[in-house]
Amino acid sequence: MTQAATINATMIRWTLYDWLGIGLGVVMPVVAALLYPTYIHRVDPGWAEWTRLLEMPFVVAELVAIQIAVRGGYRDAALWRGLPCDVKLASGLLVIGLTVSSVFRSQHPFDSILLSLITLVHLRFCAAIHFLARTAPVTDIRALFRWLTLGLGALTVLTVWRFQLPPPAAEVPGGVIEWGSALPGFISVRHFGSWSGAIAAGLMLALLYGEEDDQHATALAYLFAAGLTCWSGTRAALLAMAVVAVVALVSLRRWPTRTRLLQVAALSALALGLGLLLLPDDPVFALYAAGDAQSADMATGGRLALWHATFTRWQDAPLFGWGSGSVFWEVYVGWTHTQPHNVVLQFLISWGAVGAAGGLWLLGRAIVATHRTGIDDARLLPLTGTLYALLFMSLLEGMLHYPRFIMMIAVGFAVLFAAPARSEPSLHRPR
Repeated sequence: MTQAATINATMIRWTLYDWLGIGLGVVMPVVAALLYPTYIHRVDPGWAEWTRLLEMPFVVAELVAIQIAVRGGYRDAALWRGLPCDVKLASGLLVIGLTVSSVFRSQHPFDSILLSLITLVHLRFCAAIHFLARTAPVTDIRALFRWLTLGLGALTVLTVWRFQLPPPAAEVPGGVIEWGSALPGFISVRHFGSWSGAIAAGLMLALLYGEEDDQHATALAYLFAAGLTCWSGTRAALLAMAVVAVVALVSLRRWPTRTRLLQVAALSALALGLGLLLLPDDPVFALYAAGDAQSADMATGGRLALWHATFTRWQDAPLFGWGSGSVFWEVYVGWTHTQPHNVVLQFLISWGAVGAAGGLWLLGRAIVATHRTGIDDARLLPLTGTLYALLFMSLLEGMLHYPRFIMMIAVGFAVLFAAPARSEPSLHRPR
């Protein structure tokens, strides 16, 4: 067999989940890391910072995936005809909110309209992945987490390189290296921790309730992902992992076996120990800082003040809000924020009660419709854990603002919606 034939045969063997894992877990994070190198909280020139905050490379990747689905036969009209009436109504409310708020209410209509269009791209990306996933065997989903873990490895190598070989501080704008913003390709270290924490949550469920085979590799992957999360000091991600474990326990109505429970507890303790041992000498990486006990606002990283200011500003335009992305120019609590660190407030101030009602209904409808599918099939548990971790973190962070996280959420919902349509037999709960 020629080399070209060997390469083609390998590509044919790769499944949808291989391609999703390679693109979302490895290629795009590395591309973002190389496109936006920074040791401070912004990059120059301004247009580059604008594309970084919008995570435009990930939006381009979504458009590519949509085009692949269209070439494979996906059509929006066919999907729309099959939607339930309540979903069509909620979609209509969302579109009205997106349009009115951004066109007629926003102080920066160009930015808001672009963000509104990107929101529609996210929805279409989810639909396209659902179309492609209908014929993808559930057993192949392991490949997704293999590539996500390899992607974390690539990001770790890039992080070590940037942390060990920094430029002289005098060459950095402002003369100070901001280590919390030096994570390759991420807005901040917290977003890095949110990404690794979501992956860790999925791997955790695989260890607690998943299939018996390949547990050693899963254990090593979990140790790695959880260790990175602890190292990043991302409390929201660690809390999300705990919430995911509780959701699985309540939904499955049984405890994991003692062996599995002890294994996860030991790996978690080891991950925490390694994370603390390798902690950079910078308070931004700390899980707990001395000032956190001074007030509830300090303990929440300033979120209470941001939430209050966002809610107050939304009340000035309750029906249609101030346009997509308007927190950036409508709310100021000492510094600007790209989003309010809460998905409900994000929807309200962006699209008002009209658009938020549609968006939140679609989100809640999707959770209810896919919950049992994701929980009852041991093969889908890791994906469900990652999805729920991101959704919980959207109450505390910007998981439903930044495209890289939205893409992972979209993949989760798309695959879970597609799973019941497959003809292969379902795997029952593991005993």
